[in-house]
Amino acid sequence: MLQLMVERLGEHLAAHGMITDILLRSDRSLVADEESQEVILSFSIAEDENVPEASVHLFSLQDEGSCEVEVEVTFPGEWSNEQSSRLWEQAKAMIPEISLTEKRRYLEPGKIAEAAMMLDYHFVVEQPAAEDEEKQFETLLEKFSADLGVLVRLTK
Repeated sequence: MLQLMVERLGEHLAAHGMITDILLRSDRSLVADEESQEVILSFSIAEDENVPEASVHLFSLQDEGSCEVEVEVTFPGEWSNEQSSRLWEQAKAMIPEISLTEKRRYLEPGKIAEAAMMLDYHFVVEQPAAEDEEKQFETLLEKFSADLGVLVRLTK
């Protein structure tokens, strides 16, 4: 399922920006006899650290026929309360379950070393088994890709 998702998302996302990186992570528990895999797609409108970047995390679920998709869109820089509220309102208009996190990193008291806003949401995708499910699957990925293309273009 992970391979199918990477292939299809690669096709759909190309129309809305660029995939800047693809990582495959494999974790094995030392306590439980379990192994998990995750694919992380980095997506943006340009290879520039000053533009928003999306990380799309794909997790294969236990039944192997479904995949959890977690999305994090990071907007670098400091944001005013008004700007962050507007960002969240625009994002929620497209994806009602989206959440907003503010990140500030300090290395010294009163001096911000790093600041960013992050939008995140997740959903589960089932592997299509029939032709009508295949159409729904493609429609879902098309909408997701278009929404992500809009999210990485939101600005202050």
